[in-house]
Amino acid sequence: MEIGRPLRPPPPLPPPPVAAAVAAAAAISSVLGDDDLLREILVRLGLPTSLLRAALVCRRWLCHASDPSLLRRFRDLNPPRILGAYLSTSVRPPPRLRFLPISPVPELAAAARRAGSFFDTFKGSSATVRDSRGGRLLVSTFDDRHDSTRQVCSPLSPARDTTVVPPPPPPPPIELNDDDEECLIYHYSEFLPDDGDGRSYFCVVMGYSELQTTVYLYELRGMNWVVKASASALLPLSPPKSRVMLFNNAKFYCMLSTTNKILVCDFLSSGISVIDLPGGVENNHGGCIMLSQREGSGIYLIYVKESQLHIFCHRKGGDDPGNWFLVDHICLRQVCSNLDMVSWPSVDGFSAGVKICAVGDNAKFVLLEVSGYIVFVDITTRQAEKVYELTPEDKELVIVYPLMLIWPPVFPQLKESDDQMG
Repeated sequence: MEIGRPLRPPPPLPPPPVAAAVAAAAAISSVLGDDDLLREILVRLGLPTSLLRAALVCRRWLCHASDPSLLRRFRDLNPPRILGAYLSTSVRPPPRLRFLPISPVPELAAAARRAGSFFDTFKGSSATVRDSRGGRLLVSTFDDRHDSTRQVCSPLSPARDTTVVPPPPPPPPIELNDDDEECLIYHYSEFLPDDGDGRSYFCVVMGYSELQTTVYLYELRGMNWVVKASASALLPLSPPKSRVMLFNNAKFYCMLSTTNKILVCDFLSSGISVIDLPGGVENNHGGCIMLSQREGSGIYLIYVKESQLHIFCHRKGGDDPGNWFLVDHICLRQVCSNLDMVSWPSVDGFSAGVKICAVGDNAKFVLLEVSGYIVFVDITTRQAEKVYELTPEDKELVIVYPLMLIWPPVFPQLKESDDQMG
């Protein structure tokens, strides 16, 4: 008699659909119901827009997503993200500002469309961007009579908030030295704060005479200009011809036109001084130098010569030129080798074919004009992207201003009765 193999038990029957759904919900709840695990998931979402969408799930998620400690961790893990850049050229008649998406991803497609169509509402007026910070723009519009209007705009907000603000204040009265001639040249610069209520901005007014330089810092508060600080020194300087400037709420930096020096105005100490450029750096042509804000203290200087990009850091500790340190160096030919550039500037001597258009905070990225192309370079990843090709109709590039995603996100406000988080 042949003994057969033992029979295997039949496979278990699949659970009913309802039971499977209940089991899956229980598994998800065991993870998302744990506050510590939920916070770890939220800080790794990557994009502020994703964090905002997560906050809309329920009141409990909103409480965690908007917690200041979680936002600090999110910022550390996910540096500020550039959405694109606004570009303006000297073509006549002046068109609306173009928006150039940079490294587009599906999650940001709606935000890019909103930014791209924002200036469609400025019909009948030309517009120029004067500053960009934290997803906000300081814009000047001009009507047919060339009258200008200042506006603080939030092109990424759902309501596209736009607030008309007063123009810069009139020149301040400046007391000159007895030996100085009664001749003053004023130079205005306008900056948005790192954070704000959408109705404020700063104005730095520099007054130059034969022997003296005076700098005033104005802040728009409640739609009125207030002198926040001032500084003066017996320094015979010429007004800057370029917009190589930086303002970080406490110090104002300005690249001087006629010397290889940077003017530094410390509003906290009411002092004015100058910094020599790093060794080997020369301000030979417009577009070869740009300054970048450094988190904490100090500044970065980005310098392009031939096809080489150099990044220097000036740390806190005085204005000694010895405080400059070379922190990074990039060969643009190598980084941009995959962009199919039709031509590349000559590497013989200084080349005006490569110009710095804009830089990010902490020297995270740079926008360049390279032989008729606008090129975005991520300093950290060494990735380059061609975002625009200038045409003969464009004539000359005027401005490029990056647009960053809003940070921190604008979370919905809970009602006073929403005390318990669900």
